[in-house]
Amino acid sequence: MTTIEIIGSILLIITCVLVTITVLFQSSSKQDGISALGGKSAAASAAEAKSNNAKLVRFTKVLAVVFFVVTLAVYAVTIYL
Repeated sequence: MTTIEIIGSILLIITCVLVTITVLFQSSSKQDGISALGGKSAAASAAEAKSNNAKLVRFTKVLAVVFFVVTLAVYAVTIYL
């Protein structure tokens, strides 16, 4: 393995872990129990959750694109170098 392949492999592992974490942090459609324990009103909690969830969705899309670009780059380097 060349240095570029090792760096690409490390980037792929980091990207995979980050994608997994961001997907796990995204809220599901059921948020009844936890919001009752927080002390915030349901409307404020729902608005904050939508905002955070939108950021996580955007970050997940960016990470997915990075994952595919790095994968194709590592593949190209492996084939052509």
